[in-house]
Amino acid sequence: MENQYDLRAWEGRAFGQSTDLNMTSTVKLPEYSHKIGVNGSRVDPDGSVTVESRGGKIAGGHDGLAFHYTKLDPNKENFRLSAKVVPVNYGRLGTNDTPQQCGFGIMARDSLGVARREPFDPGFQELPAASNMIFVGVLAGNRDENAPQIVFRRGVENIHDLVGVELSAADVPGAPALVTGSRGLRMELGRDDRGFYAAVEGQNGAMGERVYPDGCGVNLLQQLEEGSMYVGFFASRNAEVRFEDIELEITPYTPPAVMPKLWRPENHNVMPKLFLRSGTESSTEKYILTLHGNKSGFVYVSREGVELGTVELLDRHPANMTVELLEGENELTCVYDFPSGSITEVFSVNYTPCKYATTVVYAAPEGSDTAEGTVSEPTSLHEAVRRLAQGGTIYLMGGEYTERLLLGPESSGALEAVKTVRPVEGERAVFKDACLTSSANFWHIYGLEFTGKRSDLTGSFNVIEKCSFHHCDETGLVVGNGMPEGFQFAWPCYNLIKDCEAYGNRDKRNMNADGFAPKLGVGPGNVFEGCLSYGNVDDGFDLYNKVEKGPNAPVTLRNCVAYDNGIWTDPEDPEHVILGGGGGNGFKLGGEGMPVGHIVENCVAFKNLMAGFSDNFNPGGLRVTGCVAVDNEQQNFIFRDNPISKPRGVYRGNKSIRTAKSEWLDAVTGDVDESNTLYNG
Repeated sequence: MENQYDLRAWEGRAFGQSTDLNMTSTVKLPEYSHKIGVNGSRVDPDGSVTVESRGGKIAGGHDGLAFHYTKLDPNKENFRLSAKVVPVNYGRLGTNDTPQQCGFGIMARDSLGVARREPFDPGFQELPAASNMIFVGVLAGNRDENAPQIVFRRGVENIHDLVGVELSAADVPGAPALVTGSRGLRMELGRDDRGFYAAVEGQNGAMGERVYPDGCGVNLLQQLEEGSMYVGFFASRNAEVRFEDIELEITPYTPPAVMPKLWRPENHNVMPKLFLRSGTESSTEKYILTLHGNKSGFVYVSREGVELGTVELLDRHPANMTVELLEGENELTCVYDFPSGSITEVFSVNYTPCKYATTVVYAAPEGSDTAEGTVSEPTSLHEAVRRLAQGGTIYLMGGEYTERLLLGPESSGALEAVKTVRPVEGERAVFKDACLTSSANFWHIYGLEFTGKRSDLTGSFNVIEKCSFHHCDETGLVVGNGMPEGFQFAWPCYNLIKDCEAYGNRDKRNMNADGFAPKLGVGPGNVFEGCLSYGNVDDGFDLYNKVEKGPNAPVTLRNCVAYDNGIWTDPEDPEHVILGGGGGNGFKLGGEGMPVGHIVENCVAFKNLMAGFSDNFNPGGLRVTGCVAVDNEQQNFIFRDNPISKPRGVYRGNKSIRTAKSEWLDAVTGDVDESNTLYNG
């Protein structure tokens, strides 16, 4: 069939998040700072096409990329687009790494984002561009081999509601790796009457068999723009790629008699919901049952048909009652009545009498499971957690613990009966190459040191106080990752992180290790107060969202300090300094165009690799008051204009100070008055 490539009209466009000028992190500074903001395509004299992107991203629910494309009609046309794909450069210039969200290849999609604003405006943020799409090519992340895949996104029906949208990948058997300077591989992407497919040249130089991924039927790209399917070549985040010997075949499309059923995201955000916030195991007969609902109403509690009492729930706050447990399993039936109806939940609580006293337990690194748990006979850490009664305290003897502090939901405390873990007075309890992993509720974790491994908090109603998280292999402390998608109330909520510090954290890619990260599924009421974050390879405080999960609830940051983030120093060799490849903001206050009204009060950011305080594409009504930013590498404050900011942010009493004049000018847009001071040298 005739090559129809030259018969079509082709265009180039850069669009989507991170294609603006604020992507210093994707290149090695300062040697390659002139490459910042290069996003576009060109047709070379020999007819090949070069696409380069030093910004953008491929994310779960949206993209930012440079795209060279032609428009087809999916109601009438099938296609096969083929080219030899040659990566001129893939990954940060001057380095051997490949940051996450980089990608390149041959793509088809059912919607384009708004073209990047030109002339470039450093005070403007390009917003996410969502679509259903499919491509064959390379997508970085943890796939060090860089083997081509087929990547597709489905479930996008409304670009303003992307909860549950799915990004999936299918392997291409026998596809060799593609890296900077390689000879390249021939790839093809197409659609026929069976559905979308892709193929890649194998090691022997012959094209491999076509792969038709499950879920990529003929109507995959017929959801957003009627009669439009955009097909072409792309690069994102950090790639320069040449597409040679291009072939395009277009054939008539015959719609099937029965159209394939489109995949739809599940709607998890269903009301109402009742949670058991106290534990499912008890070492004492008297048990405080703590319930948490998202509608005001009453919960009637019974066991085997015998009424035990009533709990009144108000305004999404937990409430409790005392239950006398029977030995063994106690099936507690909870009928949750509210004005619009009722639901019934059954919670099982196991009561196992404990041989030893359980309100005060001592544990040690070398403690024995069978020891009494006293000062003279400390038990093991995990046994202390198992024994501890509601309202009790675990005292940790000094030393190095190599067992992580694992607190599951079964070990939860209760409202008015919080469990505590802390060192013995005057001693130092260090979790070396261990971490905190807690999905429990109602714990007070005090005075502990975690190093070597990332800590995670997915529980609610906890206090973490005077703890340190340092030199971990990823972020120091993550609060979030709540499930299911879109349902804030189920996510970690009402946690207080107080007077803690996080420093020196670095992942193997120098991309993703923050100090503190309340992100990716954060419920209401979380507060960071008096916390210090410095010298992490990524951001100090990272409040990132993902559109497919839904927005975080607002987080409060109060009296916190962030400095030297994005600049990691080897503790054993102070001359060995690494600049982070993923960020380096002091306070990164959002992401992916999700509007969230975080509250930032009396915080300080200085000498961070990127911005001191950044909206990071958060168009929500931020409230930033009494904050100070000094000599950050990029802007001290960057709260940018965008087309959807509702409500606008409120900024009062903030100070930006440059001890020497900088070309990185602050951008503060929203409700701003004369109480703010921006001083540039």
